[in-house]
Amino acid sequence: MMVFDIHVHTRKYSDCSFISPEELISQAVETHLDGIAITEHGMRWPDQEFAKLQKLADAHGVVLINGQEIYTSNAKNEMEGDFLVFGIKQSLTGRYSAQELSEIVHKERGIVIAAHPYKLSRGGKSHYYGAGDRIYKLPIDAIELCHPDHTEMALSKVRKAMSKLGIPGTGGSDAHKIFKVGSCVTVFENKICDEKDFIREIRQGKVKAEKRF
Repeated sequence: MMVFDIHVHTRKYSDCSFISPEELISQAVETHLDGIAITEHGMRWPDQEFAKLQKLADAHGVVLINGQEIYTSNAKNEMEGDFLVFGIKQSLTGRYSAQELSEIVHKERGIVIAAHPYKLSRGGKSHYYGAGDRIYKLPIDAIELCHPDHTEMALSKVRKAMSKLGIPGTGGSDAHKIFKVGSCVTVFENKICDEKDFIREIRQGKVKAEKRF
């Protein structure tokens, strides 16, 4: 069993985050995490820089996964939700619909996870920062279940979708401040050494989401 926080932002490439990459690794050790997936907004860490950070993490036995969080919108510029993307080698900096994003990622054999699909917006109980019920129409590989901003109602909606779609739920802190890291996690049944293992285990559903604090 291995415990990962698979939704984290750093100030290196996400302007809204206050977390330095170095203190992220220290916090992973402090909170007894086996791994972290870094999911910057709209971009993927360059391989050379990420390799340097992984070298620092290796010294503490922490596995790092290089991902990205992508905002999607339709032709009318209406939000279609945020998605965590893994297994694609370039930064997805363009504008994509949720369907287009899924097709691009799957073409490269990556995975797509609907991030906080039922996180409430300030617009009211039927308006979300995530994809909402759109998840039923998209070729996604997993749904973020445990998220700090998911209410009991949101958790119920995600569990229902997981059951109907036959896909797993994941957990991630969506941390922008250091004390949030590890608050919600994804527990892997098997050992994860790299991105290949990470993607395979999520695709096969050998994971579960947990809220830790």
